[in-house]
Amino acid sequence: MTWILFDYGNVICHPQADTDLGLMASAARCTVPELSGPYWSYRQDYDRGTLDGPMFWQKIGAAVGQSYSAGQIAELIRLDSASWLHLRDETLALIKELADAGHRLVLLSNAPANMAAVISALPFAARFEHLAFSGCLKAVKPDPEVFHTVLARLGASPEAVIFVDDRSENVEAAAALGMRTVRFTSPEQARTALAGHGVLAM
Repeated sequence: MTWILFDYGNVICHPQADTDLGLMASAARCTVPELSGPYWSYRQDYDRGTLDGPMFWQKIGAAVGQSYSAGQIAELIRLDSASWLHLRDETLALIKELADAGHRLVLLSNAPANMAAVISALPFAARFEHLAFSGCLKAVKPDPEVFHTVLARLGASPEAVIFVDDRSENVEAAAALGMRTVRFTSPEQARTALAGHGVLAM
């Protein structure tokens, strides 16, 4: 049995749009370049669950010289979540095709717990047998611990998994454990690569 393990960010959804980043920066009372540094500097701890949403934005505020009220932080969390919800229709079609063909699908995303709840409620998530998020696992890709935890949940060997992700470090970590991998660059490329693994017709 083959499991197909999908990443979410930049694979199922589009990369963050400039308009969304602008809205976040405006709400954070700074420029997009000022926001970008601390946003990504603290993001891994947020995704891992070391920081919750308010702590994440308080740290960003300190870095850009701002202090936010509880209401402002709630809005920043909302805007951040919304920036990751522009779904790729072509990837959704690929997921449907795989599910309709009887393939077993799993989601593994670096995402904080609050975002995990949002993603889990999206209609496409029903096509996945398992949903795994770093904020719930308390570890982030490319840490091998993440992959070992998911494999244990599936009761699967690495060789039984095809891992689809856009980040080279995550793909390399999965390959080092023995998984077959697809480095995602577009839905069309991913479909061709999966066909090469024998799970879809050319």
